[in-house]
Amino acid sequence: MSPIHRFFVRPASPGVRKLKPAAAIAAAALVAGAGLLAPAQAEAAKDLPKILINGISYDMNHDPVIEKGRTLVPLRGVFEAMGAQVDWNQFDQSIKATKGTMTIELTVNKTAASINGNKVELDVPARNLSGATMVPLRFVSESLGAYCWYNPDQNLINITDKAASDKS
Repeated sequence: MSPIHRFFVRPASPGVRKLKPAAAIAAAALVAGAGLLAPAQAEAAKDLPKILINGISYDMNHDPVIEKGRTLVPLRGVFEAMGAQVDWNQFDQSIKATKGTMTIELTVNKTAASINGNKVELDVPARNLSGATMVPLRFVSESLGAYCWYNPDQNLINITDKAASDKS
């Protein structure tokens, strides 16, 4: 046996099972494939839109999610960035946001919502994803009295408070 062979190839200890060739190949493929996931995830993250609220870029604690052409964002970050107070009811999974005289109510996984008690239907419901409650960005921003538009050239969502925008 060559010195290199003795150094790199050790016999299995008693009681330790050797991997069968098929299992060894599968394990190697799994390890090699894991390295390919990171670039794919980075590419997906690069395609997510950037969000500006009143000209300020907000780093959300979770990435936005696109569902049926709608952008869902973490509720607390967006509501609070827009000056709203957020109340979460764990029991019925409902959200109540208040800003001035505006009150928005949503329930996770329901398309029915209300603005100042008036019922509205959402294209996509609020969702619990990866530990965050995600809400439809356009509905939330416009319900709280803001303009919301998407710039596809920059992959940028702009939200501007109507009161601030009307003064300029």
